[in-house]
Amino acid sequence: MKNPYFIYEITPRCNSNCLYCYNIWKENSSYPHGELRIVQIKELFTKLFSEVIPKRITIAGGEPLMYSDLFEVISFLRSQNIMVSIATNGTLLSEGILKKLIASGVDYFEISLVSLNSKTYERLSRNNKLPQAKKAILNIKKYKARLAVSFVINKLNFENIEDVIDFCYASSVDVLALNRFALGGRGLKYKSLLQISNFELKTVLKIANQKSKEYNFPINITIPIENCLINHNEYPFLNFGGCECGRRKWVIDPLGNLRICEQNPHILGSLFKKSFYELSGLDKIHEFKKDNLRDSCNSCKLFDFCRGGCRYTRYN
Repeated sequence: MKNPYFIYEITPRCNSNCLYCYNIWKENSSYPHGELRIVQIKELFTKLFSEVIPKRITIAGGEPLMYSDLFEVISFLRSQNIMVSIATNGTLLSEGILKKLIASGVDYFEISLVSLNSKTYERLSRNNKLPQAKKAILNIKKYKARLAVSFVINKLNFENIEDVIDFCYASSVDVLALNRFALGGRGLKYKSLLQISNFELKTVLKIANQKSKEYNFPINITIPIENCLINHNEYPFLNFGGCECGRRKWVIDPLGNLRICEQNPHILGSLFKKSFYELSGLDKIHEFKKDNLRDSCNSCKLFDFCRGGCRYTRYN
């Protein structure tokens, strides 16, 4: 397997309590909780890097800025010539911490921004820290680091998409990532409140396509949408992608367990106890790849690109 990409959920702790949170341990008391100490993290990745060398690791959570030895983790990864990204809600990302992260070797940030309307933002994230998130976005670009803003499309915020795109463009954000609300974690509890219709999703895509063309601004559809459900050709200025989970992309949870993707609660096994290649070849992965496929997928000329779309979104 050449250059796999890992998302490392370094901590389950978070300073937000988002309604749409996909973290699989949310509302799931049976999922093992906890996090590794710095010495264990170094042991974990030393073993992993003896088997496979990823080009990049994204440190996520929970909220990664709540992990006390985060800077030491980053320094260790950079010492192994691994590029490091941080996925954060931005509310703890002060200018001082940002400068230290960049100095430690973080070259890419992803900040979630679910609305620029303070009431909608507070309802979805259940915190009132929108000003801090906006300030973090501006500071990241002030220090010329690369930045993706992530927008989770749901029924409560889809009408805010135009304002978010305008803000991102004006703030020199490098790319906007549009994620359909996915049915995982706490999101399962709020499915009826958050899940948008196919028509509402098309409304968002139409606006995003127009804005991308107008601004020459890149907008990625980062949770796959099958072309057979929504014709990609109708939105030529958006960048659609397929499912890379269990192929190029993998998730490591806070205790060092390997999973197929962020929304998938099934633990393949511990990377302390088994090799990455052993875990990545399990039958469970082949079962995952077959899930959600339609009969028409077998003959579809776009299947190698689409891979059947996201297994955790259902729009009929």
